[in-house]
Parts: sequence; structure tokens; C-alpha cells
Amino acid sequence: MNALTDAQRRAVRYYIGDVEGDAPFWSNGKAYVVLNSLFFPGIETERARAAEGKRLDPEILADEARLIGLLRDLMSAFRPSGIAREVCRVERHRDFLQMETAGRTVSFTSTCQSGFLPQYGDRVGVVLMRFMLTAETPCIPMADVLPHYAKADEDEILLPPYLPLTFRDDPPSPAELAITDANGDPPVRCVIAEPGTMPRLQSDPLPLPKDGAAAGRRVFAALTAGETPDDADVLAYTSWKTALLTHIL
Repeated sequence: MNALTDAQRRAVRYYIGDVEGDAPFWSNGKAYVVLNSLFFPGIETERARAAEGKRLDPEILADEARLIGLLRDLMSAFRPSGIAREVCRVERHRDFLQMETAGRTVSFTSTCQSGFLPQYGDRVGVVLMRFMLTAETPCIPMADVLPHYAKADEDEILLPPYLPLTFRDDPPSPAELAITDANGDPPVRCVIAEPGTMPRLQSDPLPLPKDGAAAGRRVFAALTAGETPDDADVLAYTSWKTALLTHIL
């Protein structure tokens, strides 16, 4: 793989939580929670993450130009690794259904070459996924692209949004049936995911709704407080998310 630029490397480190310092934006080690939510329609993903105790950081939405630049740098860091790999992910059932319906990854998708952990206490209803990556599948193998990888034990391979996928059910082994979610329940499904050819992504940028990012911050605050967001804020924020994605391709 070609070496990443400094901007791409910084975006990748930021996404995986390999951060330092105390700047409100750049020190957030869990920014992926919000970054991934931006790719899902509606606010059900944000609502689910808040219910899991995940932080919806409003600072990420504070500077649209900064956010767009970060996402562009991250999107441009994906390229074929030249190596076929089998990687794993334990996905939330709710998010898997969106992936299955779309026939592709919806957001940035973290996978692991080291198999599944025995328990996932932060997720209710899980699907075990095995991705059969080809040498041409665009990805970011963290240990290969980052010279000093702070989370090397996670053996992470990141997949991009919009990656076409076909799915088939895979009979679970006894060991896989023993993997449990937050309620102690076994996996809902086990599947094999086979990537297709990444499409050429391009879009005419849509105007960003003026109050969309501010509305998103209010939505985050309401969800974090366990309250119901204002309907007008939800509409403005979700319209803003849709427009935002047209600026990063």
C-alpha cells in the first residue's frame, strides 16, 4: 500500500481513538461514535448509542469545514491492500439489518483479524460477521499504515462506507453460540459477507442547512439527558447529515 499523507494519517489515528492533548475536538478518543452516526439516516443510531451510555460529543459538529476535511481525509485513506484476508466483526442486529437492506457497509466498519471476543456487554442483539476481503478490497490495515499503532492488540482492519456486500448465513459453531450480548443472549445470526467492487463515489454537494449542525448539538444534548429531541431539530439535523455526506465524496 502507498504511504498515507500526514492529513490522512491524522484522520485515521483520530478515528481509532489514538489521540493526545486536551483540545476539545482532537483529544476525543471516542469520536467514531458520532462519525459513524452521521452515515445512518434518522436518529435511531444516535438514540441507540446514547442508550448504551456512549458519548455524543457536540464538539464534533461545531466546525463544519473541519469535520468535512477530516472525513475527506479519512475516506481518501482507503485503498486495496493487495492481500486477501478473513476478518471478523460483531455487529449490532439493528445496524446489521440496515447493512443487509442496503447491500453495503453503511458507515466506517471496524473489523478484526483475531476472531471474536467471548462477550459484548455494550450491545443488545448481535450478529457475528466474517468478511472475506479480496486483495482488491479497499481497507485500512492499521498495523500496516501506522508506524506506531497504539492499539496493535486489536489487529484492526477498517472498511469504508459504501462497500458493496453480499451475505449468506453461516451455521454457528458451539464456540460462536457461546458468545453473548449485554443480556447474556447468543448471536441472533452468523453470516459471511463477501465484498464487491467499490463504486466510483461522486456527488454534487448539496447546500448545508444553516442551523443543521446546531440542531444536531441540541439533539445530542437531549438524547444524552434521556429526553425526546425537538421534532424541528431532528428534521434540521437529519437533513444536514444527508447534505454533509455529499461534501466528502
